[in-house]
Amino acid sequence: MHRSLVRRALLPTALAAAAGLTAPSLLAQGPKADFGAFIQRQLESHTEQLFGFRRPLQASAPGPYDGADNLQAIVVADGLRVSLVSSAVPSAGDQIAFWPNDDRPTHVFVCGEETSDPSVVRVDLRQPAASNATTIVKGLSSCDPVRRTPWGTILVGEENGADGGLYEIIDPVNITSPITVTSRAAGTTTDPLHLVKRKATGLLSYEGISVGPDGTLIYADELAPSNGNAGGGVYKFVPAIPYTGNGPITVPGASPLAQGTVYGLRVAASASSRWGQGAETGKGAWVAVDVNGANVIDVNGNIVLQTAQKLQKFTGYYRPEDMDLDPVALADGVFRACWANTGRMAFNGGLAETSDVQAEVMCLTENPPDLANPNPTTGTIPTVDRFLTGSQERAMYDNVAFQPKTGNLVVLEDGPTEIVTSVNPLVKQPLGNDMWICLPDGADGDNLSDGCVRFASIRDTSAEPSGFIFFGSGEQALVHIQHRAANDALGKGNHGALVKISGFKVRDRRDDDRFDDDDRWGGR
Repeated sequence: MHRSLVRRALLPTALAAAAGLTAPSLLAQGPKADFGAFIQRQLESHTEQLFGFRRPLQASAPGPYDGADNLQAIVVADGLRVSLVSSAVPSAGDQIAFWPNDDRPTHVFVCGEETSDPSVVRVDLRQPAASNATTIVKGLSSCDPVRRTPWGTILVGEENGADGGLYEIIDPVNITSPITVTSRAAGTTTDPLHLVKRKATGLLSYEGISVGPDGTLIYADELAPSNGNAGGGVYKFVPAIPYTGNGPITVPGASPLAQGTVYGLRVAASASSRWGQGAETGKGAWVAVDVNGANVIDVNGNIVLQTAQKLQKFTGYYRPEDMDLDPVALADGVFRACWANTGRMAFNGGLAETSDVQAEVMCLTENPPDLANPNPTTGTIPTVDRFLTGSQERAMYDNVAFQPKTGNLVVLEDGPTEIVTSVNPLVKQPLGNDMWICLPDGADGDNLSDGCVRFASIRDTSAEPSGFIFFGSGEQALVHIQHRAANDALGKGNHGALVKISGFKVRDRRDDDRFDDDDRWGGR
């Protein structure tokens, strides 16, 4: 468990005390009382104290809904509300970055996951929803992750197999005409002063990225295992010249991403030779990528990380997807990043990728040297914990997002929506993908979330939620309803919708260790 973080977590025993529940009240249910179900009921009964809204959703939204009203395509928990931000975003708009900050953004930047034109759009939050998106980048393939950096740029990555690249956009808010990537392999663009490929970070299928204050990156390869070969690896980029906080950069060469060293994660590597398949959690080591290995550097000077992983046997995971940096840990000086391993589920009774694989959320914490490893590579010991497990009800995790100030983690599903019911296996019931919010780990004996509740679900069962991001207050968030099926009056079938979810009450935990009537709700 992360004891430095538990101040913000509430324990099930505290829940029971707050509700006036005692051991006899549970035992009164009989010798077959289900303690796990009891705890889940307490989570749902105390949703307002724990998560800041009145009641969770009890089930996935039934579908299909293909009407024109984007706000009817999503259902949210009691106490939350939705509003439309943009109907001009790409049909497969995915991850989102605020500009110029998370507290009072004027714009957001969005990747178009399934189109090369547009690849990146800028949404002006002050303009009407039907006409507030401007294309600023064309020519990428499967743009997915987007991040604002501490040095005032926007990073975007391609979720495009072994040759996905990472690109940096300089002065993105003032780009007035689209910049085109003319060669993805070479990284050439029509405006190299404002859009540059960051070859130093390597090629892979980009989705999850965490950006440290000095330009250190931790990121993962969205790759499934295949025929005994490992799935996606986790990597660390250490800049040759770290960012020191001296204001926004104005030229590409000033970025900490211009040059540096890439390391791959091997779990259990520092302790013994017992690393490899099966070693997914625990202490590990960062191992420098051997750029002299066969075919690791291609003819264009790109580092092909999937080749490096095969040669150096970095730890593999099942399709690592979105990743977020824990802001509560960062405030305590700890770099902790959590990501989703999406797995693969088939609810229609068939097989997908030869089997069903449960999703999970993993967290990597950068720990200081210890007696067993006093001089670790990069100065830190990476430790991986399993934070959340999957199930048929919670399946195919994709996007994750930490809520500021609380340590709660939102997890979005990206799974099948045609569900075979136990009532009649020949009948498929369309049910929407869900959004869950999960407590941090408390002071118990494990490293897992203390529990999750469902707070939103997509009624349009041809669509999925993507790109969830909280505003700095933690009280509002944005999310895409990706590739909506609606055929509205303008004939805009297969379009995207960017919506805001409002109404989260963020707990003022200045009295962190107490759960009593003196706790206050913050209005900041």
